[in-house]
Amino acid sequence: MNMKTFMHKNGGANLAPRALHAALLLSIALFASCRSTKFVDERTQIMSDGLEINASDDFFKIYDADFSDPAERKDSQAAAQKAGDKALDGEYIFMRLYYPDYDNKASSVNMLKNLIILADPNPELASHSSIGFGLEDDFYGLTLYSRKDLKKESCLLPEENLYMKLCNPYRSTQTTLAIKVTPEEYEAAKKMLEKDFAEQKVKYWATKNLIVGVEGFRRKKMPREKSKLGGRDLKKGYISSAKKQKHFVCSTYLAYVLQTCVKKVDDFFKARNVAYDKVSPTDLYYIPGFKVLFSSTWIDYKIAAQEFVRAEPQFSKYFTD
Repeated sequence: MNMKTFMHKNGGANLAPRALHAALLLSIALFASCRSTKFVDERTQIMSDGLEINASDDFFKIYDADFSDPAERKDSQAAAQKAGDKALDGEYIFMRLYYPDYDNKASSVNMLKNLIILADPNPELASHSSIGFGLEDDFYGLTLYSRKDLKKESCLLPEENLYMKLCNPYRSTQTTLAIKVTPEEYEAAKKMLEKDFAEQKVKYWATKNLIVGVEGFRRKKMPREKSKLGGRDLKKGYISSAKKQKHFVCSTYLAYVLQTCVKKVDDFFKARNVAYDKVSPTDLYYIPGFKVLFSSTWIDYKIAAQEFVRAEPQFSKYFTD
């Protein structure tokens, strides 16, 4: 049985100063439309006084995910016999969902984070997302503060990223997820990220946050079964990844990569008419196949990863202690 994610919901859009004014005006209009004066709703009220954590607390949680699905194991064994007992265990692609915490609570960026929280239709808590191909502290993330480019993100070395260095690593938190894919899908996604990282043509586009935000407010008014990702019976919405796109926010880029490289994600998006350009960070929890691994403060990421690998040794190849 999975444990509920317990994180400080203090995230938001990563907007550079030149984009803040226009975004603030629209955010204020959205804020008024929801008829609420709260920045933090009842799901996060218990954390309203802040997260009192330091490195010595070693705060982390390992989630009880079942990585040995019987049907999947049976299919894998049958396929292995046909292939001459060749191991077909697959690979894992990893996602990190963040709650960055800013020391300056009165900043316009922090205000925008809280406004975006209001548009979140899901009970899980996240405001930024990144992708990785192992459990080392070496993920790819797209933010405007990193000069609108795709950059490496490290929880333990936030000062090496223009966006992450604005955050307090003792109070910022992360949750790591994984999805099992074929070796071919893993390599395709990895090569796509490496290519985009080398070329730096993929850009963070602040106005794309408005598309995600408006969709979030719309879904938030619906019953839970309909508000979650793929919960509605839509006649259109799916966007083919054959239409090359270079402008994203963090979560829409990850959804685009998964749709492009992982067949079961593309099949789900197509069947449920999910548009990758409306996917929020918390929506990533609801892509079929994703499992929650562990949570921690940024400063304790390595501790949490170590403990997770000890509990789930099949992931040891993804982490060097």
